[in-house]
Amino acid sequence: MNRSRLRLLLPAAGLLFAFLVAHATRVRAEDLPTGKIIEKVECRADSTLSYALYVPTNYDSKKKCPVLFAFDPIARGPVPVERFKDAAETYGYIVAGSNNSKNGPWAPSAKAIMAMFNDVLDRFAIDQQRVYATGFSGGARVACRLGYGLKGQIAGVIACGAGFPVETPPSAPVPFAFFGTAGIEDFNYVEMRQLDRTLDALGAVHHVEIFEGGHAWAPAELCRRAIEWMELQAMKSALRMRSEPLIDALLKKEVERVRAQEAAGSISLAYAGYVGIADEFKGLRDVAEFARKAAVLKESREVRQALKVEKDQESEQRTRVRELYTLRARLAGAALSAENYTVETSAQNDSSYTPLLTDEGNRTVRVAALRGMLANLRKRADATESTPDRALARRVLNEFMVSSFETSTALLDRKFYNRATAVLALDAELMPDNWRVLYNLACVYSLKGDKNKAIEVLKKSVQKGLSNASELEGDKSLDAIREEAGFKRIVEELKTKK
Repeated sequence: MNRSRLRLLLPAAGLLFAFLVAHATRVRAEDLPTGKIIEKVECRADSTLSYALYVPTNYDSKKKCPVLFAFDPIARGPVPVERFKDAAETYGYIVAGSNNSKNGPWAPSAKAIMAMFNDVLDRFAIDQQRVYATGFSGGARVACRLGYGLKGQIAGVIACGAGFPVETPPSAPVPFAFFGTAGIEDFNYVEMRQLDRTLDALGAVHHVEIFEGGHAWAPAELCRRAIEWMELQAMKSALRMRSEPLIDALLKKEVERVRAQEAAGSISLAYAGYVGIADEFKGLRDVAEFARKAAVLKESREVRQALKVEKDQESEQRTRVRELYTLRARLAGAALSAENYTVETSAQNDSSYTPLLTDEGNRTVRVAALRGMLANLRKRADATESTPDRALARRVLNEFMVSSFETSTALLDRKFYNRATAVLALDAELMPDNWRVLYNLACVYSLKGDKNKAIEVLKKSVQKGLSNASELEGDKSLDAIREEAGFKRIVEELKTKK
């Protein structure tokens, strides 16, 4: 594939953008160190855009190598590079993590992605049949979007903590190999389980693996597993030369891991492991033994019970989330009515919102009901023993808190400040110990010009856990109170605590 012909399809805008390579200004790869993470490599085409980079020690400009492009939801380029660097060193991958692509409007991220692609493709000898993408949360959706946008040009996607974007649901044929991960306490856990079943039905090349943890990048060891899985898929599809010693080594490693799980009594994990081995190594080795083992374990009491618990938990999570959202929506509707949101000119043209009117008596009952649900979930979530019930409670609570953040962010993006104030004030009432909710409320008060309330709520946010002074100093939402004595005292106190 010719480098100059690489194209990125932007589905939302329906446009094609070319990755244009500026050969005249090429910076030699030899000028960049190997075997270490470089946190910031500026793009030649635009020095305001950059990426973190890892180049394996054995990189040879005379040999083409695979590349993994990484996307974090808040533009922390070094984070994914750190997670994948050991696997990259072992298997000869270059890893580049964007320092600019993040959740939010697509156009700025698309610009950053193109600049990073161009820069890496020009600096290094890249095997363009082995271009991979990875991401966490919103970054995972970016990676999947690229997989469809660059049809046939992204060999595989490693999606952590989220799957496909709403506007690009999975459809056959899926043009890339897909490796998904999610923490057992990740609020997107159910989404990833459902996606696994959907990709099964589509006949897609895929694997989804669950780890102990929450909404986060996969641990480094699982990132290595993902790369090794991609190596196996590349050999199956002839994208890389077949290596018998590597196949044997990876098979031995997986069999030892799964048999250890079985010996420890983790039968449901062993069952999933044998299913994975039979699928991953099919066409590379005789997997009949592992398929038979999986079939036997599937009929065991432990596995049948585990599958039932998983199904029941998915159903309960949907039910609990629906209940919380319904009560919160009714309360938010009443709060927005009380805020007299129609004073906002931009809101007058928004026909998507219809306030729900409730009297104070109903509000008191609903607040009490919602607080009771949240208190029950917190009690279950605080259990010391790791159980499916604790994981479920944490997933529901985290989904509720993320919903609060996303709702208020969407309102702020549209400059519906009164609505954002009402929604965040309600959430602060429901979650009085959540410093992030209080911080966001302080930002909205600042944007509205209510300096006294902004500083008052910011103080409460600090009391509940806000500790990063640099976040306050760099947040433009707080510009209105930046010169106020109260704000300066808060910043100085936070710096003193460090």
